[in-house]
Amino acid sequence: MTKIQRRLYMLFFVALFLVTAPVLVLFAQGYRFDRIGKIFVYSGSVTVKSWPREIDLFIDGKKKDKKNLNVINNSYTVNGVRPGKHTIRCEKEGYTSWSKEIEVHSGISTEFWNVVLFPLDNRDLVKYETGQIDQYFISPRDKNEIVFFTKNDDDTLVSLLNIKEKTVEKIYSTKKFQFLGSTFEENVEWSSDNKRILIPFSLDGKKNYVIARVKKEDLQDVINFNDLFDKEINEFSIDKTETLTNNANVEAEDSTEFEKVRWMFNKNDELVALTKDYELFYIDINKPGEKLLIDTQVSGFDFAENRIYYTQMSNNIVWEIKEDNLDSKRQITNQPIDAPENTFVKLTVYDQYRLAIETSKSELFVYNDEKEKKETSMEKISKKIKGVQFSNDGKKMLYWTTNEIWCLILREWKVQPIRQKGNRIFVTRFSAPVQNVQWMDDYENLLFTVGNSVKSANIDTRWGTHIIDVYSVENNLSNRDILYDKQNQLLFARTKKDQTHKLQTIQLIDKGFFGF
Repeated sequence: MTKIQRRLYMLFFVALFLVTAPVLVLFAQGYRFDRIGKIFVYSGSVTVKSWPREIDLFIDGKKKDKKNLNVINNSYTVNGVRPGKHTIRCEKEGYTSWSKEIEVHSGISTEFWNVVLFPLDNRDLVKYETGQIDQYFISPRDKNEIVFFTKNDDDTLVSLLNIKEKTVEKIYSTKKFQFLGSTFEENVEWSSDNKRILIPFSLDGKKNYVIARVKKEDLQDVINFNDLFDKEINEFSIDKTETLTNNANVEAEDSTEFEKVRWMFNKNDELVALTKDYELFYIDINKPGEKLLIDTQVSGFDFAENRIYYTQMSNNIVWEIKEDNLDSKRQITNQPIDAPENTFVKLTVYDQYRLAIETSKSELFVYNDEKEKKETSMEKISKKIKGVQFSNDGKKMLYWTTNEIWCLILREWKVQPIRQKGNRIFVTRFSAPVQNVQWMDDYENLLFTVGNSVKSANIDTRWGTHIIDVYSVENNLSNRDILYDKQNQLLFARTKKDQTHKLQTIQLIDKGFFGF
């Protein structure tokens, strides 16, 4: 090689270095060449955390090699994405897909932390031979147990279904009581130790309640709460209680009528009862003669931790009392709420700082007190409310009308998608009624039904709302036909065939949802 050739080679490599070095530096700093604008632009990135964890990720139809994906906190990150509009899609064989038209910005990671893909097939579908089911409830006593109501000729039956062993045990039978319809929105409730059960019934057209110890084979020490409440003796024990039998002769017209009865939070023997005369009582079932009148002119109540919250007519101001300590009574809200005279309201409490009130006119009022910022509000949120549900962290609240689902942000949300307190997120609207609305385990996705279809939606409404059909049945689904079991990640469906309601389940997602 001649001296001139060596110099030419050296000049070539120096020139190549001078050209490529800046490009490599720009590339390392996140810049990419935009073929459309013919310039270098500062790129962005896309981050996705999904269930299931192992998915195929596509950007603008091109599958991303997993070797080129950064995996941090069980999420995928695609770096070097040109700013602008892109299509992102998540897929896995045997599952529904998820896709969105998104916009990527320079130097920013566009993040999606709650992507859920649902199984497509029904290989995990389980049907149970339970006979006619009128209503059913998830039991907290056993993660594989369901309480359900059936009718057999003149008998009203309460049974337990073991979903793992597929066995049914009848634990209570009566000819005297009837079940309350689902329109009453009453639940079976358990004491905190899960040894006693409170069952709402109807007696001669009036609401009644039964308390009993739950054994595998039957209910024991069965008490008619209405009779218990009307006892005027000072000494009382379960052993002395008149046990309910099919021949029990109870004069319903002489009994106290109740709007609602509930186990006191974290108690095994104590309940709170609101009568039709607007009186709120605290009662120990071992000493019913010593029941305590908490207050009069009460229009609704709820619990949070060891405190009772209740509204009082005529202005529906909310008060708080610690268990049965009348001296602890204090006022929570100050702004009056207009409601029809002598009507009950539905009070839903997250804590002393966040609560919702639904009036008999279907108006929803939300009280939100952020103590740290000294910001307090009481707002009318909706005029046609059907239901509300707080998230587990109290930072947001679902609420829905006949045809629409919304989410109210109660606390600032600093993770993408960033949300400000007071934001009202419109989730979806259907011409047919939306029913069975409930949060999923991550409190970013929700389930609901329309007609015969179970659907899921994500409250991340950036660039549109992702709504997917999860499951469908032959008949239209009514309110309370669908229950989501967070513990087992099961979807229960009460289906109707040949005028008979039966129960079936599907494994909605595998256990370990988002690593929890």
